[in-house]
Amino acid sequence: MSWSAVVEALREGVSAVVHLTALPILVYFVLINTSLLVLILLAWAEFRAQQRRRLTTLDWQGGGLAPGVSLLVPAYNEEVGIVTAVKSFLSLRYPRHEVVVVDDGSTDRTFARLEEAFDLVEVPRRLPMDVPTGVAVHSVHVPRDGRTRLVVVRKENSGRSEALNVAINAASEPLVAMVDGDSVLEPDGLLRVTKPFVDDPTRVVATGGPSDR
Repeated sequence: MSWSAVVEALREGVSAVVHLTALPILVYFVLINTSLLVLILLAWAEFRAQQRRRLTTLDWQGGGLAPGVSLLVPAYNEEVGIVTAVKSFLSLRYPRHEVVVVDDGSTDRTFARLEEAFDLVEVPRRLPMDVPTGVAVHSVHVPRDGRTRLVVVRKENSGRSEALNVAINAASEPLVAMVDGDSVLEPDGLLRVTKPFVDDPTRVVATGGPSDR
């Protein structure tokens, strides 16, 4: 067999392979590019939906419709993270909210850390008994600056449930949200969970949402 015949045979073989694989390759690239286009369109739609939700949230928040919220934080031996948690709660994007921390008879420096971080002073405040409790409240403290919406209640140790009941009695806002002392909420978390109360105030009695730890 001459060299030219070998070259011609190879050329015909390569040509046959190209003809056989051209269509599958074309289909593959069409599918890949179509999938990418669909993903881009879905991402754009989700972005627009988030923008609409954000604008809606700002509308009802800015219109003075957001109800006040008291964040109730039972704390027992939370000295490691309590200050960071309380600062994050106070910095939430919400027009009117307060943080009520109940030190449930901690044996570590939970209260001392709060006292140092927020310059707490004791106030002669007697808590109402809207929710009956059987524990002794030792003292109530607030920041000296008079602006930071934080209340810290010290009580004897009796468990999380009693601590939350005491926190409810100390709360001053119409809605309450119960969070742990080691929780981290999204900046817009309160806006999301309170919006149902604005949308349907006669039927909504409770809402909830995830938190990161």
